[in-house]
Amino acid sequence: MTQVHNQGPVAASRITLAGLSAPAETAPAGWLALADPNGPIDLTRFFPDVEIRVEAASSTLSDALSVGEPSLVVLIEPPAGAGDLQRVAAWRALHVRSRAVLLSPHHAVEARLHALELGFDDALDLSSDPMELVGRLSIAGRRTANSTSGSNYGSDDRILVGAGIELDRRARAIRRGGKLLPLRPKEMALLELLAVNSGRAFSRAELLERLWHEVATHPRVVDVYVFWLRSKIERDPANPVHLLTVRGSGYLFDPPSDPDSPEGWRPDLPER
Repeated sequence: MTQVHNQGPVAASRITLAGLSAPAETAPAGWLALADPNGPIDLTRFFPDVEIRVEAASSTLSDALSVGEPSLVVLIEPPAGAGDLQRVAAWRALHVRSRAVLLSPHHAVEARLHALELGFDDALDLSSDPMELVGRLSIAGRRTANSTSGSNYGSDDRILVGAGIELDRRARAIRRGGKLLPLRPKEMALLELLAVNSGRAFSRAELLERLWHEVATHPRVVDVYVFWLRSKIERDPANPVHLLTVRGSGYLFDPPSDPDSPEGWRPDLPER
């Protein structure tokens, strides 16, 4: 069952916000939700200015994901289950301009933590104050709207460093094909510096001064860390296309031109 802009009356048992809705300028169009149409929260009521497609079954959600790129995917548990989390996380890893949020009952702490581990942008307790639910969904939508304005297609916390690969500044790790790969502290610092300043070449001496703070070390230590990073973000580390060597200048980061490139890290989707 699919709903778009359900403007019907809300049952008394469902959450109401006394007319509060998300401002149009902070919530982009094109959300996709997996939710019980008669469940505890009516997204289309809360966000009347957003085009929201609501699916009631996992199969129709998968169909919608296969043919479109919603800016925000919202899973509400139930009917969303573990398979839906895996499927959306895998899809999210390949569509880094989109965002994903889980809403689950108060007791489902493990599900919310699992969603965050998989790469969801937020995971909320359905029993939270309705204003918080709307506010945090609005924030997720706003990050989606802003994500296409930057060269790396990422939010402040996430930077695209390869097709299907993100630097997650909050987790201090990279997300590749939907999986979290931890980084050494200096790997994190080096990749973050280069990615934030994409297109600019840094010499070894400058990188040593900025990241090693003039601590006595061999200049070639930078090359070692670059080698380690290439093994994690490049499809072919021997022929890098993003973390580049500039002869006579040092290293620079060239961001992916297509975040959804078929050459990216493509995780296996779970069976329906």
